[in-house]
Amino acid sequence: MSVVRDQMLCIITPDWPAGNGLLDSAAKASLESMFNDVGVVHFASVALLPPFPGAPEGSLPSLMLELAVDEGIRPKDLLRRLSNHSSGALWILYGAYWMQRQPAAVSRRNRLLFRHLFTGLNVSDGAFVGVRDRTLAQIKQERALLVATRAEARRLRTNGSSGRNELAKALSRWVAQDSRFEWATATAPRSFWRGAGAASSVKLAYFGSIAVIVIAAVWALRGVCRWLLERLDPSTGGVKSLVAVLLNGLEVTATWIIHTSWRAYLFILILMLIYWLVFVVLTTFFPPWRRWLRNVEDELNRPAETWSSRLTYVSGWLVMGLLVILFVNAFVLVVSGKDGHEALFGTAPMGIVRSLRIGCGSWIAASLCGLTSAAVFAGLLVLGTSSVWLLRKLPEPIRRWYKRPSLNEVRCAQQVHPSIECCEADLVVGTAHMISLTDLRRPYAWSAFWTRFVLRSVTLLGRLFFTEGKLGDAPGIHFGHWHLIGGRRLLFISNFDGSFGGYLDDFINGANRGTTLFWRWTRLLARPAAVPGHPEVRTNRSFPPTRFLMFKGVKCELDFKAYARDSMLPHLYRFDPCKLTIDQIDLATSLRDALCGERGNVKDDCIMRTLEK
Repeated sequence: MSVVRDQMLCIITPDWPAGNGLLDSAAKASLESMFNDVGVVHFASVALLPPFPGAPEGSLPSLMLELAVDEGIRPKDLLRRLSNHSSGALWILYGAYWMQRQPAAVSRRNRLLFRHLFTGLNVSDGAFVGVRDRTLAQIKQERALLVATRAEARRLRTNGSSGRNELAKALSRWVAQDSRFEWATATAPRSFWRGAGAASSVKLAYFGSIAVIVIAAVWALRGVCRWLLERLDPSTGGVKSLVAVLLNGLEVTATWIIHTSWRAYLFILILMLIYWLVFVVLTTFFPPWRRWLRNVEDELNRPAETWSSRLTYVSGWLVMGLLVILFVNAFVLVVSGKDGHEALFGTAPMGIVRSLRIGCGSWIAASLCGLTSAAVFAGLLVLGTSSVWLLRKLPEPIRRWYKRPSLNEVRCAQQVHPSIECCEADLVVGTAHMISLTDLRRPYAWSAFWTRFVLRSVTLLGRLFFTEGKLGDAPGIHFGHWHLIGGRRLLFISNFDGSFGGYLDDFINGANRGTTLFWRWTRLLARPAAVPGHPEVRTNRSFPPTRFLMFKGVKCELDFKAYARDSMLPHLYRFDPCKLTIDQIDLATSLRDALCGERGNVKDDCIMRTLEK
């Protein structure tokens, strides 16, 4: 995951003293020249972050430099290349920090600049890369190949080559003979996780292999402890006696971990089997169950409060309570093993089983409680499934009352700040861009922990499963990254195709649960504008209410879009060297793959379809 996270950086330096925050045309031209010369930056932007809520009046904003770069570029090396660039573009941007004591020597200036940038460096806490396995140079080369191939195809058609196979072979020969496209004689590079051999079973086996490696390491540790104990004579006292006690403790703990782990893995497999039966098999072969699950999800996601949604929410808490009881019983069984088996109890670290016995009673009593809970849970499932049928039998007025929202308020349309509108207007011909800054809820440590956990999960899933520019059901994301600033703020930056409204609609109608999960821990606190003319937040606002962590939330469409809009900040500068959509980038890569290697009907069809788009 560090490879993905290192691709997206934010350099945040507080108390930027440069006046009204505007960059003149000379500064923007210098930044453009520097990023083009470096040749590894896909996107860059400069923006001002307002001071923390509650900061003293007159506090200065923070300067943010966003960078999305090629894979494999170390952040430290990138900062050196930028700070030492001959144009001095970053000194034009950051030189205001040394307004009173600017060094005369360029080398001294570059060293000061590098240390300043490195101090403010923030590697992303969570990140998603849509354009995988493609450097900026490769994207430009493949785009040039696509343009040149279309021109050559028009020329060949003018000269009479109109057949599909004939035209495809002629284009393939032309690419092989043209010295400009020597690199195109090989297929585009792909990482393992995007290759043909990376099936879903292989990706799932990745997690299983980690579990096996952990158990093997613990097993080896136990073996080493036993081997050392056999060759150590603790009767001599002193250091040897202390070492023997430590080794014995390690061996006992390792033995308990091994025994517990096998039961835990079996428990996880059973849970996976239950999930597969309940949410895959039953939904496939039992339509009433599928309709009931869909109805429950709709009620949990319902933006307005109704009697049906309230009843579903309360029933959900009852079911969650029963599941917690079942989980506690399963945990007791996993940790302690069979009731009364002192060999297994003896291998547990001191106090664990005793505290479990005191808290839960005997395992037999806990098991009876678990069976009772399971029976009640099964009864609730049957009642819930039959309630869908019962509801249809009720008179129409009662059904309308049951589903009618408590509030019929009509909210006004969200007003977009003029500075945000100007930024979006400037990016009409390029890739869209979003900068969102929100505050974490109290307690900060708790919210930061769970937000970071969700973001790491998103990064891992994006690395292994969502490898084609699509995060869940949301397409067209080039680079998206999240940063926890000071443990109190969440900065979200996204580079995406299409409009902002369509971008949010993709998450509302698609990956809404994941979006709710990582934004539910945030809020908008009143904050002044970073500089005059930038947006401010006048009143405190919470994220739309959620249910069971991942329901509702973004499904409150008007509230969510207003929340997202009010959290946005404008950019002062934007660098987009290609101005291509993900579909255009993929199109150029597919043409390259079709032109090289052995010819075939599939490749010929791909060439023809590519040239027609």
